Amino acid sequence: MSRVVILGGGVAGWMTACALARALPAGCDIRVIETADSAPRGALSTLPALRTFHGLLGLEEGALMRAAHGTFKLGSRFSGWASGDHIEGFSDVGVGLEGVAFHHHWLRARASQDVGPFEAYSLAAVAARIGRFTRPSEDARSVLSTLSYGLHLDAAGYAAVLRAAGPGVARGSGEVAAVALSAEGGVEAIELVSGERVEADLFIDTTADGRLIGGALGVAWRDATAWLPCDRLATREIALRPNPSPLTEVEAIAEGWLRRVPLRDRDAVALAYRSDLTSDDEAVEILGGEDHVEPLRNGRREQVWRANCVAIGPAAGQIEPLNGSDAHLIQSGVSRLLGLLPGRDGDPQAAAEYNRLMAEEMDRALDMAVMRYALSHRGDPLWTMARRASPSQPLAYKLAQFESRGRVVLYDEETFMEGSWTEALIGHGLLPRRHDPLAERLPPARAGEALARLRALIRQTAESLPSHADALKAHA
Repeated sequence: MSRVVILGGGVAGWMTACALARALPAGCDIRVIETADSAPRGALSTLPALRTFHGLLGLEEGALMRAAHGTFKLGSRFSGWASGDHIEGFSDVGVGLEGVAFHHHWLRARASQDVGPFEAYSLAAVAARIGRFTRPSEDARSVLSTLSYGLHLDAAGYAAVLRAAGPGVARGSGEVAAVALSAEGGVEAIELVSGERVEADLFIDTTADGRLIGGALGVAWRDATAWLPCDRLATREIALRPNPSPLTEVEAIAEGWLRRVPLRDRDAVALAYRSDLTSDDEAVEILGGEDHVEPLRNGRREQVWRANCVAIGPAAGQIEPLNGSDAHLIQSGVSRLLGLLPGRDGDPQAAAEYNRLMAEEMDRALDMAVMRYALSHRGDPLWTMARRASPSQPLAYKLAQFESRGRVVLYDEETFMEGSWTEALIGHGLLPRRHDPLAERLPPARAGEALARLRALIRQTAESLPSHADALKAHA
């Protein structure tokens, strides 16, 4: 392979270009064609795994955060979805006792004792709620070793860092006038409005509307708006709070949901809503102003690799940005592509496997977002509409198993592991009807004492940590 063209730019385009530039031989020409609608906007709320991707790209975290006005993220706070609010933190919740998962001991004890909320056993959640942060400890004996963290990043600043980190990548801009198809059913060339004809061995589509994978190659879109009803996203930036929280805040309201991402110099706020229930003007009024309004298209492509064209990012699929999975799915798409890169003549088996893996991963990430609507207690029209749609069979089975006996069913290619699902399900009010009977091997008094000690240790540790603002000064 000697020529790769990435259409679309933005965060998805530059994550892809930066990774390919480091993985492909130096003689391979990589070109990014930035389209007018690819300019990155708003903020990213990421999962911890993205930091591993940054390490592979050689990005120094402090420099990245300075350039992208970044803050640390210990988890997300969800309010308005069920009774009260809850935090889903990036750390272990409790510890297994007598070989039984912690949430079974918590379920058993809460029936007869005051054991506090489930999040009280997560160091990340407790620290985030009081605005504290530190990096994880490498000492496995320390409770600080249970921590992990993601990042809040300005999208435009992040894309600029990636552009600078992609050695030898050619950057240009242009709009597509026509796409020439090859006899084999792939993309032979892109013809730009300027009159330039751009040929390549591999085309990567990161455009919001899937201009190549959908428009030229005709790969169908699998719509998910029955489960995720919001189809518009309005964004604005507001004044910085004195001590930015190490949390993404997601509040459910009648019209949809509000997300607040704290950056170093401002907060990025987004409102997701449904256009036939809430007008753009009404959304702007809720936000108190707006910087941008754009379509939100929930779903995925039936195939994300066809012939010599691969879709990554919004061209491949979109899920309401509730969980930080948007950047993660880009990262995963890039990583899997590197593992299955074809030669100049292509590889149908590689394409088939890539399509299988990405379809499963996007469907499982979709389940996490759908779960929040399915378990919501709201009676507003938008929320009632979402609950009318039966969840997918895998999600329905997962919910039934957890409600019955507290078992978390995990499928292949899950983005969110057992601890994340347990926090989310309990936080949204789905409590199992019974706990694991093996938890009863531990006498009730001993179990209560163990939980109380752990709760106190986590609280004391969290209170001893520096404030998030001080941690930013020290590390970023």
